[in-house]
Amino acid sequence: MKRYTASIDPALPILAIDLGYSAKMPSCGFTHSGTKTLRSLRFGDVIGETCALLKKKGPHLLILEAVLSTYHGPDGNPDIRGDFEKGRGWYYGPGVSTYAAAIRFLAVLDAELPPKIAPIPLVEGFLSFKKTRSQHSEDARRLLSEFQTAERFHPRASSEAISPQIEGLPVILRYNAPK
Repeated sequence: MKRYTASIDPALPILAIDLGYSAKMPSCGFTHSGTKTLRSLRFGDVIGETCALLKKKGPHLLILEAVLSTYHGPDGNPDIRGDFEKGRGWYYGPGVSTYAAAIRFLAVLDAELPPKIAPIPLVEGFLSFKKTRSQHSEDARRLLSEFQTAERFHPRASSEAISPQIEGLPVILRYNAPK
């Protein structure tokens, strides 16, 4: 069985992470169902907190504000995964660092969790086109609180999950439509 799945289980509690990738700064927002606590954590700490929560409470639906799938055109070059991504492609700008962070996050999480904590449903949060700068913890709160109302998109055909440990292609939730 693969550790992660694109199949959403609405009965599970939700863990929302605005995934950043900084060596020194708390660049990750962290919150989950059943708490009002919002936290900003460093990358390594968010992995530890995620492991601890999942070991204690079991699988959660995991929303990562990070790239979870890619698309390469027939010529082999990277391309957007759909019209929803125009102007904020996964393969340039901030998308590249969230792509790298997500690969590392999922690999370490998989290695540190016991096999019985699976499958973990994954959803990609696409919190872009913001009008103003916001705190990472506030972005995590939005991922959680606006989960039901965010626009839903599926990556275009021939897209691929970023990890062989993901079964299927995670749905992409866009929280801010571009103006």
